[in-house]
Amino acid sequence: THPTVAEHDELLATASVLRSRADGLSRIAADVPALAAVAVRRRAQELELAAWVAEVQAGVPEDQIRFAA
Repeated sequence: THPTVAEHDELLATASVLRSRADGLSRIAADVPALAAVAVRRRAQELELAAWVAEVQAGVPEDQIRFAA
């Protein structure tokens, strides 16, 4: 089923917040000890995946979804 306009907007807002948090964690990973950096990068990747899922659920075309580097 397709999301309603409100659901679509909420999913996109959620994806934006998740990507922002993931970006912040990725930046932090460069400044923490190696063992912590692994955990921080893993969490950032989890947030990127959750953002991707939200965008897919919102109906964003796959070629317009940013993938984590």
